[in-house]
Amino acid sequence: MINLLLDGTYAPWISASFPIIKSVIMALAIILALAIVIIVMVMESDPEGGANVITGSNESFYSKNIASSKEGRLKRAIIICSITLAVLVVAFWVLWQIYPVK
Repeated sequence: MINLLLDGTYAPWISASFPIIKSVIMALAIILALAIVIIVMVMESDPEGGANVITGSNESFYSKNIASSKEGRLKRAIIICSITLAVLVVAFWVLWQIYPVK
């Protein structure tokens, strides 16, 4: 199998499917990147966020239950989109190494 990849001869299914798979992965990566930008723009700024890291934060009911609020859902969406984007970029790079564009 590795000899086939190093030799430059590919099975017909590889030649037919890898360019399509790479295009789909690239389109999904662009969509996820735009989603991350939009979500960050929608989020409200927290002027005391940086100060609480240095001085320590006061635990309130709101800060303990932030995951169920709009901010918590947006933060969770950013984390999910970022991890998915990272996985897609690695998958794209691996496919590029297996089947480079000539």
